[in-house]
Amino acid sequence: MDYCAGEDLYHNPDVGPKLLEMLDSSTWAKHLSEDDIKGLCRYFRLEHHPKDSIIFEEGAAEDSMAIILTGAIEITKRDATPDHRPKCLVRIGPGRAFGELALIEGPPRSATARAIEDVSMLVLTRPSFDCLCAKEQPLALKFVLNIARLISFRLRNTSVKLVEYL
Repeated sequence: MDYCAGEDLYHNPDVGPKLLEMLDSSTWAKHLSEDDIKGLCRYFRLEHHPKDSIIFEEGAAEDSMAIILTGAIEITKRDATPDHRPKCLVRIGPGRAFGELALIEGPPRSATARAIEDVSMLVLTRPSFDCLCAKEQPLALKFVLNIARLISFRLRNTSVKLVEYL
């Protein structure tokens, strides 16, 4: 499969306008231009998940990330009890990215993502990401810096929460 030959999602009326709305409000899109978004759209694929479906499971050997266009998801992690009950970490909606750890670090998944509404989202697989990095290095660098900012923001928030338990 040629991961570099994506469909023109930017001109899809359910994708392009929503992405442009996210430029100033989403960490993954900070400092990206309309042309950058057009370029990135060549590497994403559009997916739809019905309410209550599992998008990915904790421990799965997957390496993609996603950006929510419509709907909402819940991210859960199993606790340390003998029956490993899932605990909700966060609920997120349009404009938010998730799964970036698996894209950057590789599998396994660190948590489970479940659709709590019907969801449409853009997915960037590792092979497509590798193609982006090889073919469009300046755009890939902008995108990776934004993902690094996103991960840093989440780590800072986790640290603030963690210190309450120490």
